[in-house]
Amino acid sequence: MILDNLCSSVASRSFWDCRAPRSARYAVALVVVLALGWAGLGLIAAPLLVNRSNASCAVTDRAGKLLRLSLTGDEKFRLWVPLEALPLELQQATLRYEDRWFYRHPGVNPFALVRAAWGSVAASGRRQGASTLTMQLARQRFRLITHTLPGKLRQIGYALWLERHFSKDELLEAYLNLAPYGANIEGVGAAAWVYFHKPAAELSPDEARALVLIPQNPRSRAPLSPAGKGALQAAWRVAYGEDPGFERLGFRRREDLPLRAPHFAERVCGRGGEGLASTLDPTVQALAVELLNSFVRQHQAQGIRNAAAMVVQAPRMEVLAYVGSAGYFDRRIQGFVNGLKARRSPGSTLKPFVYALAIGQGLITPDTLLKDTALRTGGYQPENFEGNYLGPLSATAALVRSRNIPAVALAAQLRRPTLYQFLRLAGLKPAREEAFYGLTLALGGAEASMEELIGLYGLLANGGEYRALRWLRTDDGAGPRSAPQLLLPPAAYLVRRMLEANPPPERSFGLRSFSRNLPVAWKTGTSSGLKDAWALGLMGDWLAGVWVGNFDGAPNRHLVGRDLAGPLLFSILEAVGQEVPGDGSQPAPPPGLKAVEICPVSGALRSPWCPHGKTGWIIPGVSPIATCTVHRQVFINPGNGLRRCRGEEGGSEAQVAEFWDSDVLELFRLAGVRRASPPPFERPCGDLAGADAGAHPPTIVSPLVGMSYPLRADGNSRIEFSGVSDGGRHRLFWFVGDSFVGEGNTVFWPGRPGRFVVRVVDEQGQSAATVLTAIPVD
Repeated sequence: MILDNLCSSVASRSFWDCRAPRSARYAVALVVVLALGWAGLGLIAAPLLVNRSNASCAVTDRAGKLLRLSLTGDEKFRLWVPLEALPLELQQATLRYEDRWFYRHPGVNPFALVRAAWGSVAASGRRQGASTLTMQLARQRFRLITHTLPGKLRQIGYALWLERHFSKDELLEAYLNLAPYGANIEGVGAAAWVYFHKPAAELSPDEARALVLIPQNPRSRAPLSPAGKGALQAAWRVAYGEDPGFERLGFRRREDLPLRAPHFAERVCGRGGEGLASTLDPTVQALAVELLNSFVRQHQAQGIRNAAAMVVQAPRMEVLAYVGSAGYFDRRIQGFVNGLKARRSPGSTLKPFVYALAIGQGLITPDTLLKDTALRTGGYQPENFEGNYLGPLSATAALVRSRNIPAVALAAQLRRPTLYQFLRLAGLKPAREEAFYGLTLALGGAEASMEELIGLYGLLANGGEYRALRWLRTDDGAGPRSAPQLLLPPAAYLVRRMLEANPPPERSFGLRSFSRNLPVAWKTGTSSGLKDAWALGLMGDWLAGVWVGNFDGAPNRHLVGRDLAGPLLFSILEAVGQEVPGDGSQPAPPPGLKAVEICPVSGALRSPWCPHGKTGWIIPGVSPIATCTVHRQVFINPGNGLRRCRGEEGGSEAQVAEFWDSDVLELFRLAGVRRASPPPFERPCGDLAGADAGAHPPTIVSPLVGMSYPLRADGNSRIEFSGVSDGGRHRLFWFVGDSFVGEGNTVFWPGRPGRFVVRVVDEQGQSAATVLTAIPVD
């Protein structure tokens, strides 16, 4: 109607021939529209060419094999690939087949439009295509319906708009990423993965030429069925003649897309990105999956239904294996849940960092004697997992045997940073404030995930430097949780050495003995209530972690870290070490460490009287350094076997005796360990000069300095006096003012209101004093 009216008004004009066929007049009208609208299109803001926020995620392993190609939010396979990453053969074949004049026209080819219009008339109305590549892009990008004249005009307008604002390379890139390749497959990047299981950059010339043919008729030519493959082959013959290249192609279906390492793929896709080349090692992943599933099957009779495992290349912190559950598709165990991200009580797995901080703060060395005995700090009274006490033992033995009480006692002494502050610096975010956890933090009072624990144990492998986990080959290791140096390098090294003293499990879960020449620094953990069993270990450059439990938190008496998770950890480490040999070298001691000779009995520097010595490590200027005073030389009267005072050595026999403080000697007794005491003196020796070398006055443990003690009105109050006597001095005498109270390491005083001086005197006259304040209460 519009063209007819135009003819009526301009019938006298020679440039408009109303006698021409109607389709030809359409073509002329379109040319006029192009000319008039081109300048105005530049005034309209550029559209969004490609919405890359709604794209698929293609994750590949270390070998370049596809792990997963995810669907977009609108249920499409759509993957962005930059033009420079697409084969030149693909680009050239697309232009030859779709639009030979692409780089020469302004988005619409007027000659093709006129030719199509005249061809349609000459062929009795049979329609001929005239769409340029830009027009096809406009149709796909803006979801246009173009089989009607208004739709075609809109398509032309959008094409011109795109050409006005984007370069030809940008338009070609967008077309190749949005073109339909059958069903819900959009873009050559997704098509390459679906049909050939390879990235678009690796397409062969024959594969590229085959894909070029699909967008022109994706409904019929998509090789997703035998009929579609046949139609594509027919199009191949039309386009390429009898070229035999099609016979060499092996097409895949959407159903053939892999879903390997699903928890890992989800984890990586969740970080953002499209084509992601990950760090996952297919061999290490396969070993971890096989061993973990075999472990769960063999322990089903014990109620073990689930486990998770993770393997990392420690120097670069690259994730090599990531198994989030014992079965991703097993709904009975909620297998889709990622057990490596779940935050649960880590049990004793945080203890190594208590010791590392204590070493770095100068509180202990690996050989320092710690006390494993009943402890009450404030209102908290920790207990050992086994319910017993071992008395004095070295820091290394206390860590290896995972004794709770020494760890809590050390945690109470940490300052700047405390364990809580250290965990926050390392990126862990406990749910509550530090005061809420108190000293329970050392025993797993706050929750942590395996990913977080692996990050912490990486400190022991990397000299105390925090390095973020690497998921992609392109990762630089930097991240929001990265911190340069959280532990002193010597402290990190020493704790790793301490953990290597932890003997391996006797047997694997498959009843195979472990190799005894593998130095593994490892630690286990058992959560309160027996709900989680953990094990983490370092072997050479390999760092692995294992969790065993149930996602529903059900307790199980078999969920003990050393007994259950430990064998699985060693099985994985051994398998990885055999199948993927690493460097295998042990880290050298870092600068700042000094080897010294230690008395193995006392843990102090060896004195001339220590019968044996061993090599130990200290950090000069940091570590507590003292010479052993446990072994001392004494002189014995050969006639009665009693000790003589200093200065009376004539005619005496020299011996070496062990001098333990009275509290330590009591711990040995309670632990069932017998230690010989030095013989008593023949007579009181008077002042310190007459006693043995190395002796020191007794120490008052109670009453505490600065504390007021209440006295009840009924007169039944008793105040405890307790002290520690120097080695070899067995008797303590207690006084309030000048009044004698009693004899012994511990005595009780009935008390009376007031302020008093409390003194304790040992059998050789050495003394100590403190002030006691007692107040009446109703």
